[in-house]
Amino acid sequence: MPVPRLSNEGDDPLSIFMKPPPYETDEERTDRLRREAEEKRVSDQIDEYIKAERAAMKKKRSDIKLLLLGQSESGKSTTLKNFQLTFAPKAWREERTSWRAVIQFNLVRSVNTILDVLSKEMLSALGGGSTAHLNIAQSSSRPPSGSWSMDALDANLDGNFSSDDEQEVYQPIPASTFPPLKFTSSHSLLKLRLAPLRSVECDLKTFLGAGSTEVTASTSDISQMVATPFDIDYRGSAPPSASLTRRRTNEFAVRSHAAWKRSLGMHTGSSKTRPSSPKAGLDLDGATEVIAGCKDDIKMLWHDPLIQELLKRRGVKLGDSAAYYFHHVDRIANRKYEPSDDDVLRARLRTLGVQEHKLVFEHSADAGSTWCIYDVGGSRTSRAAWLPFFDDAHAILFLAPINCFDEQLAEDPRVNRLQDSMILWKSIVSSKLLTGCSIVLFLNKYDLLVKKLQSGVQARDFVTNYGDRENDAAVFAKYMRGKFKTLLKDLSPKPRPFYGFLTSVINTGLTLSYLRDGILREHLKKAEIV
Repeated sequence: MPVPRLSNEGDDPLSIFMKPPPYETDEERTDRLRREAEEKRVSDQIDEYIKAERAAMKKKRSDIKLLLLGQSESGKSTTLKNFQLTFAPKAWREERTSWRAVIQFNLVRSVNTILDVLSKEMLSALGGGSTAHLNIAQSSSRPPSGSWSMDALDANLDGNFSSDDEQEVYQPIPASTFPPLKFTSSHSLLKLRLAPLRSVECDLKTFLGAGSTEVTASTSDISQMVATPFDIDYRGSAPPSASLTRRRTNEFAVRSHAAWKRSLGMHTGSSKTRPSSPKAGLDLDGATEVIAGCKDDIKMLWHDPLIQELLKRRGVKLGDSAAYYFHHVDRIANRKYEPSDDDVLRARLRTLGVQEHKLVFEHSADAGSTWCIYDVGGSRTSRAAWLPFFDDAHAILFLAPINCFDEQLAEDPRVNRLQDSMILWKSIVSSKLLTGCSIVLFLNKYDLLVKKLQSGVQARDFVTNYGDRENDAAVFAKYMRGKFKTLLKDLSPKPRPFYGFLTSVINTGLTLSYLRDGILREHLKKAEIV
């Protein structure tokens, strides 16, 4: 039976509802029109909000999400800075000056570390003995008793490691058989003249925040450590319920230590921020003045042959960039100092939690496109925070410092750093959650590997499977690249290509351009655009 059509407007219920009431007075009409106008305004505002939200969601889906993963001091933050320098040079130049305090802090901390070693040695000399070991830093050259085997990397990825997975604690450096160093009154005077740098370091640490404090075994809570982001406990130290609660309450957030940039009024990411931190009240100009006044003494300290011999004997490991900053102290310890690109690339400030950075490409065919790059804290106390960011990641750039085959994790000296990188790599490439994610490997700090092997350190003393291969950086790098490639091939839930590069992250322009093109190509394929 056909449905009867409404014969006229008067039969339309909506028209009847919207029809003005009969016998409406002028005052009532005015009030009704006012209400209708306000309701329309609100309705239009809601429509615009929904439209904007849809556009934002569409843009977010089109943005590429890149995760920078790896252990602490693997070069993740330096890689991020290289991305900014290469693809967003204008934004980089606007932010570069804000790194001055970090660079000054790196220099001053290295000076004070040397002074600590010098003070202990001179005190020991007065007592007629020689210190057997200083807890200032760990030696980069360890005894063969700390060697490890590739066979120790078992296939267990549930977070519970066998006794073969992690090695014994290294023994202290044995007492030196060298004759005592003969310090003079000039060294005492040098300590006195450089004493003001103690307060400068404290002021800069206060300004820069928690990122200026490095993780050590003595400051790390073992119950909060995980070897991989998929673990629920650390060697049975914490019950799963406590660990999961910790993740929910403490780690599921994007955090930043960029308050020092906000204090300087510098922009972070894609938006500008205004000074808001009380730290801005610190006298950074005063710190610059003190550093400039100590310039000649800093140079004298670094170039003193006795000091260099002391550092060598005690196996003191300064930061990777310490020698560079000492070499450029004439420029850095200057009242009008402005950081260069190389200065900023070498600046070290620990990443806390997970930090999101919006990289807007400024040139070439990619101009205007946005990448969301996530830089993560790499210590075992921070890895539980990674997991929530895996869900919709398009690509992972995994950084494994290849020079640290003879070093241990700062937060857990039982664990070899290169072995730790391989444990992390195993967990990432085998994860079903990351099956659709492109993974790129940077075997990083190749330049430091060359220097280490040329200094006489034998790779076979620390990586027993290396056998009788030549103690050469290129040979060792090829060997390790093959190991990482095999893990990816054997453990990936489905076949995926292996992208592995030897890098020195302070000089990776061409590699990053290749990486960008490759990630874009994979992204377009998955979107079925190409």
